[in-house]
Amino acid sequence: RCYILSNEKGKIQLSLRQSRLNPKMISKVEDVEITCIKDVKKGQLIRGYVKSVTPSGVFFRLSTSLLGRILFQNVSPYFIRKRSLFEKYLPEGKLLTAKVLSVNEKENHVELSLLPEHTGMACVLPESLGLPRYGTEKEKREKDDKEKREELKKKRKQRRRNSEMENAVPVHCPLSAVRLIIVPSELSLRLTPAVAPHSPLLQEAKPKKRKVCPADENDSGIEVYYREEEDGDQEEETAEKKSKIRKAGEAPRLQVSTGFIWDEDVNAVDMPVLNQKEDSSESEEEEENLQSKKKQTKKEKELEKQKKEKELCKLEAALMDPSRQPQSADDFDRLVLSSPNSSILWLQYMAFHLQATEIEKARAVAERALKTISFREEQEKLNVWVALLNLENMYGTEETLMKVFERAVQYNEPLKVFQHLCDIYANSEKYKQAEELYHTMLRRFRQEKSVWLKYASFLLKQGQTEATHRLLERALKALPTKEHVDVISRFAQLEFRFGDPEHAKALFESTLNSYPKRTDVWSIYMDIMIKQGSQKEIRDIFERVIHLNLAPKKMKFFFKRYLDYEKKHGTAETVMTVKAAALEYVEAKSSLADT
Repeated sequence: RCYILSNEKGKIQLSLRQSRLNPKMISKVEDVEITCIKDVKKGQLIRGYVKSVTPSGVFFRLSTSLLGRILFQNVSPYFIRKRSLFEKYLPEGKLLTAKVLSVNEKENHVELSLLPEHTGMACVLPESLGLPRYGTEKEKREKDDKEKREELKKKRKQRRRNSEMENAVPVHCPLSAVRLIIVPSELSLRLTPAVAPHSPLLQEAKPKKRKVCPADENDSGIEVYYREEEDGDQEEETAEKKSKIRKAGEAPRLQVSTGFIWDEDVNAVDMPVLNQKEDSSESEEEEENLQSKKKQTKKEKELEKQKKEKELCKLEAALMDPSRQPQSADDFDRLVLSSPNSSILWLQYMAFHLQATEIEKARAVAERALKTISFREEQEKLNVWVALLNLENMYGTEETLMKVFERAVQYNEPLKVFQHLCDIYANSEKYKQAEELYHTMLRRFRQEKSVWLKYASFLLKQGQTEATHRLLERALKALPTKEHVDVISRFAQLEFRFGDPEHAKALFESTLNSYPKRTDVWSIYMDIMIKQGSQKEIRDIFERVIHLNLAPKKMKFFFKRYLDYEKKHGTAETVMTVKAAALEYVEAKSSLADT
C-alpha cells in the first residue's frame, strides 16, 4: 500500500509515509516533509539521500523538489585528493543525516554539512584510511612560513653586520695628532685626527666615501655623517617615533652650531687611553681564563681516555679469563664460536635462556647446536638431543615432544634415544607413558639385555616385585642361553637394592648351584653379602668357595679375600684358621703334583 504524490509524463511519484497512508493515526513524525525551501531552516538536522558526487561537491536530495550541496571540506575532516574515495563511501541513494549551514531562498541554494561536530554522527570516512586532517596541513604551512621568515631576518642582519664591518676602518695615529669633537646630532664623543687629509699618518687607511651634508663646506669642526640608505631610513623612522612620543611641554634639545676644539693636549685624552688599557688587561685576563679552561678540558679529555682504556683492558682481561662465567648471550656466542663441538656450552646456553623463561630462544639454540656440531661427534649431538627432549617434556606439549623424539631416532641410535626418553618420563613422574614406552622397547629390542634390566629396575622402583619376577621369566625365554647367568645375577642385584633380599639370595644360590665355577658370580655374591649380610652367612660363603675344585690362581684370590675379611672383622683365632686352611690346600695340591 502506498500514496501517489504525482503522475506527470508517465512518471509516478509514490510515498510510504504513515502520515499519508493513515492520516487518522496520531504518530510522531521523525522526518518532517519538505515541499519547498521555506521548510528548511539554518541549523536544522535533516535526513536525505546522496544523489551524486561532482567536482563542486556532493549533492544531497532533501525531497523530490529540493537538492542541497555539501562541499568536500564539510563532508569529512580529512583532506582527500582522490574523488574516488567519496564515490566509494558515498554511493548514490545512501541515507545520511546532514546539518543546514545556510539557506538562500532567492537562488534556491541550501548548504549542508556531514561533519561529526555538526551532526553528532560518525564520520562517513573511516579512520583506518589514515588520511591527514585539514588542520594539520594548515599548521604545516604556517610552520614553514615562519621558518622562511626567520631565515630572511637572519640573512638581513648578517648583511647589515657585514656592511658595518666593511665601513669600519682602523686608523693608527699618535695621541698628539688627535682632537676631540662633539657631534651634536648623536651627542657622543669621537676621536678624530686633527691633521691634514694628505698627512702620511692617514695614508695607510683610506675609509670609504660617505655622504656628507652640504653644511660641511663651512669647516666649523662639527662632522655630520650619513649612514647608508638602510641605516638612514631606520634613523628617520626612529626620529619620527621619538617626536610623536615627546611631550608638549618638554624643552628642545641643545643645538650647537660650532664644535669645540682643543689644542694638542695629552691630558684630555688620558682617561680614554687608561680605559683602553683597562679593557685590554681585562680581555687578556679573559683570554687567559679561556686558555686555562681549554687546558683543563684537554686534561679532562685525557683522563677520560685513560679511564676508557682501563675499562677496555679490564673487559678484555675478563673475557680472556677461562674461569669467568658467561653473563649474557654475547658471552655464550663467543664461547660457542671458540668451541662449537662442546655440548656442555650449548646446554649452558640453553639453560641461560630457560632461566629467563625464553623457551623459543632455548629451542633455537638447540637447533643451532644440532646444525653446528660435527657429525662425527655423535655423543655430543646425542647430549643436545636429550636436552631438547627434556625441554619439550617440561615446557612443550606431547605432540612437540613426539616430533623431537622421532627426529632424534632418525639421527641417533634408536635404543639410546628410547632409553633416555624412558628416563625422562620416570624422572618427571610420568609413569604411564614410561611403561608404554618400555613395552614398545621390549617388542622392538627384545634381544637387548639392557632393555630388560632397565625395565626391571623401573618396576622394582615402583614396588612391583611380582611383575619383576614375571619379567625375568620372559627375559630368559627371549634372550640367548649364554646371557642367562648374567641376567639372573643382575636381576638378583636389583632385588637386593630395590626389592626382596631373600628372593635375591635364592636367585644367587640357585645360579651358583647350577654354575659353581662362575667365580664372577661368587665375587658379586660375596660383595653384596659383606655389605648387607651377617658374619655367619659371609663365613659360610667363604668356606664353600675355598673347598671348591678351582684353579690355583682363583683359589689364591678367594683365600686372600677371606684372610682380609677376618683381619678386619674377625679375631686372631679366625685368622689362624684361614691360614691353616690355605696351608692345607697348598699341601694337598703339592702332594697331588708329586704323585
